[in-house]
Amino acid sequence: TSSADDFGTANMLGIASAFGLGISVLAYGIGHVSGGHINPAVTFSFIIRGEMRVVSGILYIVAQMVGAIFGALFLWSTIASLTYPCGTDDESTVVSSAVCKASCDSNGENCGAAFGLGANQLSPNVTVMCAFMGELIGTFLLVFTVLMSAVHPQNGSGPNAAPIAIGWSVLLAHLVLIPLTGCGINPARVFGPAVGASLSGTNTWTRGAWVYYVAPFVGSAFATGAYEIIFKRVPTEEPAKEPSDDNEAPAESALQS
Repeated sequence: TSSADDFGTANMLGIASAFGLGISVLAYGIGHVSGGHINPAVTFSFIIRGEMRVVSGILYIVAQMVGAIFGALFLWSTIASLTYPCGTDDESTVVSSAVCKASCDSNGENCGAAFGLGANQLSPNVTVMCAFMGELIGTFLLVFTVLMSAVHPQNGSGPNAAPIAIGWSVLLAHLVLIPLTGCGINPARVFGPAVGASLSGTNTWTRGAWVYYVAPFVGSAFATGAYEIIFKRVPTEEPAKEPSDDNEAPAESALQS
């Protein structure tokens, strides 16, 4: 929700690591149950590849959106007390000015949940189209990594290592995109905090908000197309079957006779 000037290197690394490790943990935790998509852009890839029915994919996306809203509300319930003194003159209850600055409007009013619950907003120094390209490329990196590490049959490390690679791709995307867009690359992750922030009194549906809901699906489609084109499945010829013992027995008996 803040501009690039508000992020130090240490803060960016901490945020990026939290997202990357969080995705890895969730993928390991629920991957064997649901596939561990956690992201509508990933689900969209499985739909267009024909590995998931459209109805099932829609249900996955709805569940991801609802889960993100509940996650944002749980976060709000944890940090709700951080901004209640913002804008008051009671010095005994004044919290860090940085928290208030990141949670209120430019006039120090309309203070919502602390840091807007991490809701994404474009940096004022970034154009909408640049933000679109950044989100597209970030999602491309994520979805292509998912396909190569968790789907490709010749992946040498096996699917059990996929969450590690996926987590690293998320971490790298955040290191690049946090100062520009806050790094969405996941419509559910953007939608949940945006709804929670709106309920708390902070409007995050601002310039370029559509980017977070369009670019990830475009990036997912490109990643899926690249995967299918570059690694198109070529049917392999089955080796000739050797005659079984049952077939050899009549021939042997005929020779002996």
